[in-house]
Amino acid sequence: MGALDLVVGALLLWAIWVALPMRWMPVDAGGTLLAVAFLAAGAGLLARAPWAERVARAVAAIALVVGGTFTLALAFTAGHLRGVYGAIGNGGAIILAIVVLALVPYLVVFPAWKLWALLGTGTGTGTETEPETRTETGTETGTGTETESRP
Repeated sequence: MGALDLVVGALLLWAIWVALPMRWMPVDAGGTLLAVAFLAAGAGLLARAPWAERVARAVAAIALVVGGTFTLALAFTAGHLRGVYGAIGNGGAIILAIVVLALVPYLVVFPAWKLWALLGTGTGTGTETEPETRTETGTETGTGTETESRP
């Protein structure tokens, strides 16, 4: 999961500083902070830092709120353009719909999946194993289904 955070962080930085043709301080600063937060969470998860899971959950929650807000705002704007300007607004509505389709995987689906994974398993790494138990003979098992016998 940490590698995915690094990829999303790098993609956000590329989209903000290379793909966007114009600069606007709120988008540049907010997007860069979100991208750096993704990069920090990804590096922490890969390094198995003790703070990484909390940071990753916080970053995913923030990204989900930001992504959902942007998606709704762009969808309402596209509807407004089409409704007010008719056929002329169709072009703008189509462009905004394409932007929404480009944002949804990275700022809505990925953070929602990440929150589900991190909150559902406790760590989200998928490497949890069953606790080892000792049987009566003293052998270790990793299935977690055996019980210890007591005298």
